Amino acid sequence: MVCIFADKNVGKKSLGESGFVNDIVNMKTGITLGISFFLKDIELYGENFRINLWIFSPNKHFEKMQIMQVRLSNGIILLYDITNRKSLNWLSKWSYAKENVVVDDIPILLVGNKLDLEEVREVSKEQAEIFKEKNNLSSSMEISIKTGKNVEEMFKNITRMVITKFNPEIIDE
Repeated sequence: MVCIFADKNVGKKSLGESGFVNDIVNMKTGITLGISFFLKDIELYGENFRINLWIFSPNKHFEKMQIMQVRLSNGIILLYDITNRKSLNWLSKWSYAKENVVVDDIPILLVGNKLDLEEVREVSKEQAEIFKEKNNLSSSMEISIKTGKNVEEMFKNITRMVITKFNPEIIDE
């Protein structure tokens, strides 16, 4: 399971509606769980992998339930909007979940979305790198859910990090 944390208007909903992932829970039922559930099939190392994606709502009412799920996760994606500095700062709040992760050094990928809006960028690559280093995150990258740029690579990166973390004998491609 991979958990995705992001503030409002970063692209979580677009990711679910983009066709890059398979929606496994019909969220149109009116039931609000604070989590959207998706599946993603990835091919790496000549093998097929299916990852469960849990995209968390930024609503504080769901923190306790989210903490329980983070304890079960194998990897985390922290998603921010490169055109909104506040969305990167908001990710500092995810530490409540990090403190409750059972597995030490769980792979955490910092991802900047909206690469298609480079001309109105508020978060420089250097700022993202500083955030990554300060928070001891595994890796970082940028994507555009709108255009699809690097989205598949994001899923491959987190899957690769999880696989090599829990199966170190696998040699990178």
